[in-house]
Amino acid sequence: MRVLMVGIGGAGCRIADMLYNYDQKSRSLRCTDGIAVDSDASSLSALRALPKEHVLLAKTLDPNLEGESPPALPHDEIIARLQSLDPGDIDSFIICLGLGGTMAGLAPSLVKNIRRTMVEPVFCLVTLPCEREGEGVSVRAADQIDALIEETDGIILFDNEIWFDKVQENPELRVAGEGEGGIIISRKRQPAPQPDISPVYDGINRVIAKRVNLILRAGEASERPGAEVGEVALDAGEIINTLRGMGLAAIGFAREPIPSLHPDLIRKLRPAGHSVQENHEKASRIVSLGKKAVTEEMSVSCKLADAQKALVLIAGPAGELNMRGYLAIRHWIDLQIGGFEVRSGDYPVSSSRFVAVAVILSGFTHIARVDAIRALRDTKEGKF
Repeated sequence: MRVLMVGIGGAGCRIADMLYNYDQKSRSLRCTDGIAVDSDASSLSALRALPKEHVLLAKTLDPNLEGESPPALPHDEIIARLQSLDPGDIDSFIICLGLGGTMAGLAPSLVKNIRRTMVEPVFCLVTLPCEREGEGVSVRAADQIDALIEETDGIILFDNEIWFDKVQENPELRVAGEGEGGIIISRKRQPAPQPDISPVYDGINRVIAKRVNLILRAGEASERPGAEVGEVALDAGEIINTLRGMGLAAIGFAREPIPSLHPDLIRKLRPAGHSVQENHEKASRIVSLGKKAVTEEMSVSCKLADAQKALVLIAGPAGELNMRGYLAIRHWIDLQIGGFEVRSGDYPVSSSRFVAVAVILSGFTHIARVDAIRALRDTKEGKF
């Protein structure tokens, strides 16, 4: 699935930058391109992957007006840049945002302007703020998500409240800060350093990018010349139809490393009858990973029974993608969701050392964390 991204505000720009970074790691397939827009020049300068010509400072050119009014998005310039990046085969737009920030409130008007000139669906990829960021941020996030639901084709949620703790507790998910691992330059007693939370947020952005990037690539796999083709290949239309018009959505993901020994060597060492047991174990692994993805590793806490649509993707070396397990987990999710549409596919990746299952759930009308920030806003505004 080929998308054009617009990162808005500090958090949104960093998410778009991380997505672009992961996309550039592919030697033959590109799924993303886009721009970053912020009113903070230093934040834009810190982006690592997006080309500098794709970075746009949303700041007035009139020094007499600077600081007198909130930042505004230069809609015409943004759309002109998106049109210049569109090779004619994009499938959708993705607006990346950190809800609760000042810039995120400008996104609905941008979506309206994009729709005036372009026909592709517009989705939002957003993070919900941590409670520690304060009630004011949560109240703004509630207003912003309600406005975005009215204007976009769908919203994929990641809850920083959940993922901050997960990333903080798991060193493998964190991204080392610039000062970590440096040389000790003095033996003098130094003040206790304040905890640096930026590696945690960078780790969250990496989690987001890995999940979204896998799904985008799976939607393009069947079109790559010489690429392995899955038995049930996904296409961009199936991803779009899972999200389009379905309001709030979430992504689940679970993976497991495969044995380090080469599969051919394992087969030679094992008796012929062992392949039956081996196939059973591979099927069981797919089912276990699928259930873990939707019960423990969703991007936002949600009830499976409240979802109206689902998409299931299994990925990894072709020999590990057991179709019996694939059909079983698809059937299980089909029985669990409230709706009746489940799309699915497999994505063989010969170079991978993992087997993974990714799941999109969409069509939620109620998600506990979203309801909570709305309730906080209504209490603050005196609505009962």
